[in-house]
Amino acid sequence: MNVNFISNDYLLAWNLLFKPSFCKEIQELKERLWLNHHEVYLSMENENIEILKYGDDFIPDNNTIYDEIFETKIFEKVRKQTESHRKFLLDAWDNNRLEIAEKFKQVTRLKLREKYTIMVVHPELDCVEYIKTNPVKRIAWGKLDDRDDSFKTLMRIIYTVLKYEIGDYQKENREIVAAIIDLAITNEVATLIKGKTQYEEGFKKLRLLKKQLYPYWLMYLGADKEALLNYMMRDKTSFEIDEYQMEAQLAKVDIYGFIDFCCHNQKYIIRLTNLN
Repeated sequence: MNVNFISNDYLLAWNLLFKPSFCKEIQELKERLWLNHHEVYLSMENENIEILKYGDDFIPDNNTIYDEIFETKIFEKVRKQTESHRKFLLDAWDNNRLEIAEKFKQVTRLKLREKYTIMVVHPELDCVEYIKTNPVKRIAWGKLDDRDDSFKTLMRIIYTVLKYEIGDYQKENREIVAAIIDLAITNEVATLIKGKTQYEEGFKKLRLLKKQLYPYWLMYLGADKEALLNYMMRDKTSFEIDEYQMEAQLAKVDIYGFIDFCCHNQKYIIRLTNLN
């Protein structure tokens, strides 16, 4: 799994211009630039897409505002803080990358050949963005709670990587796909690395749907009837084993195959009338 963490001045400047201001100096800078370069400011509204598309090869149509931002003290301060955050994420990744790559491949049965570039922005911008159709895999990343728990942050990044990789596959069943990605990364990969269950983690809105998928998810992981009980004890989650037909073929497919199985059989798997 090839994941690289970089910073990009243009992406950082664009986010300072178009995301909510997190300090007085940035708000004052935006107001001044708006007054002095109104039309140019407006023309830059969608340039984040171009920056994510071209990365370090991005060349703006008009450099006026970027040049002014780059010369300010507040930008220099924010850039230093962003670089510090990039190093924090990179260090966390370097300390865990081998185990994450191993467990990712074990759980998803995928081998990612593409290079994923995480373009780090200031965490106060609270940003996660990518272009689904971009063949060059770039993700803008900087979240408020990144430093609360570096391991959880890495799991969120890998969740996003897998979501990017799967793209619009089974897009008409996006909730099922999202729940499976959450089971794979937030729950199972994290559990294997931590050595104790992480199945209480994940998106709250997916919790009920994941509970419906869970018995089949264990079959995908290779559990037979005897092993199901061990998994349930590990994850502190229970269901009536005898109510489920064992699907041995699930242990032989990759995560795409499991997604297909769940989508094709959802009227039998999803038994709740309200998943919200």
